Amino acid sequence: MKKRNALIFAVGTSVFAIALPTLISINIASREALIGEQNYMLATARGLLRSSEKAADQVDKGFKELRALQSVQTCDPEQIQVMRKIDLASAYIQAIGYVSGNKLVCSSMGKDSLDLGPVDIVQPSGAKLRRNVEFDFAKGLKFIVIERDSFAAVIQKDVPLDISKDIENISITTLSKSNPETLTARGFIDPKWISALNNQQESTFIDKGHIIAAVSSQRYFLGAVVATPVTGLASRTRAIAWIIVPVGILAGIILWLSVIYFLRGQLALPAVIKTAIKRREFFLTYQPIVNLQTGDWVGAEALVRWKRPDGKTMAPDIFIPVAEDSGLIQLITEYIVETLSREAIGFFDEFPRFHIGINLSAADLHTPQTVSLMRKVAKATSAKPGSLIVEATERGFTDPKLANGVISSLRADGIQVAIDDFGTGYSSLSYLENLELDYLKIDKSFVDTIGRDTATSNVVTHIIEIAKTLDLMMVAEGVETELQANFLRNRGVQYAQGWFFAKPMLFPELYSKLRARAMRSYSEA
Repeated sequence: MKKRNALIFAVGTSVFAIALPTLISINIASREALIGEQNYMLATARGLLRSSEKAADQVDKGFKELRALQSVQTCDPEQIQVMRKIDLASAYIQAIGYVSGNKLVCSSMGKDSLDLGPVDIVQPSGAKLRRNVEFDFAKGLKFIVIERDSFAAVIQKDVPLDISKDIENISITTLSKSNPETLTARGFIDPKWISALNNQQESTFIDKGHIIAAVSSQRYFLGAVVATPVTGLASRTRAIAWIIVPVGILAGIILWLSVIYFLRGQLALPAVIKTAIKRREFFLTYQPIVNLQTGDWVGAEALVRWKRPDGKTMAPDIFIPVAEDSGLIQLITEYIVETLSREAIGFFDEFPRFHIGINLSAADLHTPQTVSLMRKVAKATSAKPGSLIVEATERGFTDPKLANGVISSLRADGIQVAIDDFGTGYSSLSYLENLELDYLKIDKSFVDTIGRDTATSNVVTHIIEIAKTLDLMMVAEGVETELQANFLRNRGVQYAQGWFFAKPMLFPELYSKLRARAMRSYSEA
């Protein structure tokens, strides 16, 4: 059943692993296409506005030159000559001249009078605009006439739009912001889009199936708006998708292969664990436990480790859960007990005040076989009452009726019991009161918060108070700094283990250091 569930999970995960990056890639392609199109529209609108501003700059410069001719009479040859010079030097001005009423009295084209028609727009600067002026000599063409201080410049309406003449499916307009009124236009521009210029210098948005960009001049009462149908995004999306989607598919395949590799490892690991037990690839290290008041080594926790034939060590966090799920954990427990019995023969005859802790799983606490195993190791090591401690996580006590039977038998044999990694499960004070315990071990994750301003910083203090309420001895795990050690000592924690005191070591090193400490204590006495 577990293999079947794993296969179902593998198939589902594989589909998900390939589909998710692909869908994300398509989404990215769509989003990038939209951003790209908006940026393109904005760049087009800026270009259009620059063209309009250049035309306004040339008109402004021309008017200044004509106003500078104060001693020259209106429409005399010298003034007309200057008008022609301005006209020839300008890329945007078609003609420039003198205005009286609605007539261009004279201009760079000569002294022929031309009818301009009424003014359409008067801007706050005083400039007067005529938006659709036609001349008899230029049938079919329309011009914008800009008048100020009795001078007027004639600009062909389509000239500012020339920057976008080769761009398909785009609507453009330039406008006078003061009203606002359209000056030049091509294609469909909704009047609402022009109002976007009222509040900001630039904006891009989507409306009525169009992507719109609007820009506003900071020097003149001018603005520009461009728009293109959203349907045009499809080609840009496809172009980006051809690049991004294959990358997404490749990422999905890599993720899928990683999942398959992981699942194969998980499915194969139980068989590898069985083989490792037969080949005796597991070994024990012992991490000393110290008395926080005296600094003496009072015990050690036996930690199982796995060294593979290739020399690599596999972390217990990986193989222990697999062993528990596959029903192999009790074989590992037997291996630990057998190893300890072999390594520590008669150990407690020499160190009667020292203790060694052995980790048990939930399955170990639910079978009487554990009691027999512990009796064997107690006999082999010459254990005294309190010499051996069994440690189990909160998960091991989820069925108090089964667990208490084993615990009672162990405690009757002088073997003490500790709840390990306390605080990582869901144990409450009332729950612990129903268990026969001797020690409470504070998990490293809570010890790590000491001295830090985190949401769980106060949890370690609450755990200490619970242990005191239940009259349990305390062992803090993973102590790595003097600050942590002092904090725990000052709050009544009796024992601790961690790299601050000593690293895990093989049994010969533990034995050697204990003898050295004993000799030192004897000589000092």
